Amino acid sequence: MISNDYTKCPVVYQDGILGVPYDSPEGLFSSFANGDNHFLLYGIAEHSLLLVNRKLPFEPEKLSVFQTDKIIDGERQMKLSLNRLEDFPYIGRVVMTINRYD
Repeated sequence: MISNDYTKCPVVYQDGILGVPYDSPEGLFSSFANGDNHFLLYGIAEHSLLLVNRKLPFEPEKLSVFQTDKIIDGERQMKLSLNRLEDFPYIGRVVMTINRYD
């Protein structure tokens, strides 16, 4: 799962870091991964920043984001998957992940 509502997510923080504006006409948004750690082979761990493109069509075996019905702290949750999740609407495809090492 990733833990933000994609309609409210800033793109790489709200100040447009990486040259992507907040309400991107390119269809980009960002979200932080939670601690499920199901996609470690893709470099995605807890607190990884995911950059998602809403305009890319679904493709099998590509890391995609789906909107779930689960609500935590008043926000609908999203789920990552390599396969189509028939019960949830497709939102977009992950195009980049960013990890920070302190």
